[in-house]
Amino acid sequence: MRHTCARLLAVVAFAGLLSSPANPALSALAHADSSGRERDDRVDRKGPPTLAKHLGLTAGDWAAVWWQAVFATAVEPGNHHPLIDGGAFGGANRTVFVGGPVLPGGSPRVTIPVTVSPGTHLVVPVITVECSVAEPAPFHGEDEAELRACANGLLDLVVDPSPSIDGRLVKDLRAHRVESPLFRYGPLTEGNVLGLPAGTQSDSVAAGYFLVLPPFSAGVHRIDLRATVPSFDLAVDAEIIVKVESKRGK
Repeated sequence: MRHTCARLLAVVAFAGLLSSPANPALSALAHADSSGRERDDRVDRKGPPTLAKHLGLTAGDWAAVWWQAVFATAVEPGNHHPLIDGGAFGGANRTVFVGGPVLPGGSPRVTIPVTVSPGTHLVVPVITVECSVAEPAPFHGEDEAELRACANGLLDLVVDPSPSIDGRLVKDLRAHRVESPLFRYGPLTEGNVLGLPAGTQSDSVAAGYFLVLPPFSAGVHRIDLRATVPSFDLAVDAEIIVKVESKRGK
């Protein structure tokens, strides 16, 4: 159960000026193969036309960056990790990632408070999954084609993803379904969430529902994430409470 929850994850990721070429995730992504073909008309690696790129990256690219960052985060004492119990991680260059976990159906709603600075851009994966060469089934593939089929096949099991922002339901979520280019994660650290040997590297492909949003105004905002995965009796029910500081930090 926990292994499945560690792949199907509802998240909110707040992303801003990743201008440094030394950023590990972007450096790794620069070597990814982004020439993969669209699986069918459900999958749009670029995202809706008005949000085709954000800071030079497509929504599919952001899916790869997110998974690279989460796999670079070690499990903390008490078994705390974004894939296990949610929470914020990252933070460099106006970039904050916030994860809301996928839990057994009927679990209490999860509330995650986050404070960000003005001008922080938001990249919002509603729910996302990845498959790699290094992982066992059902998250395993031997090559790019198998990895794409694996990730999209798992995402096909998600029912009724329905995010809302400040009480307004996001419309036409089908347009926000994306898949990543082929990317590489690792070398993994000791205590990585995959439970693989330290130093492991692997090719991977991710798929998910991603929203790319401009910065929020100062004040408090709420992002609600809901989805169900009946095949695994899992569900997403999370509220991200976002406090955007004023320019004076008050």
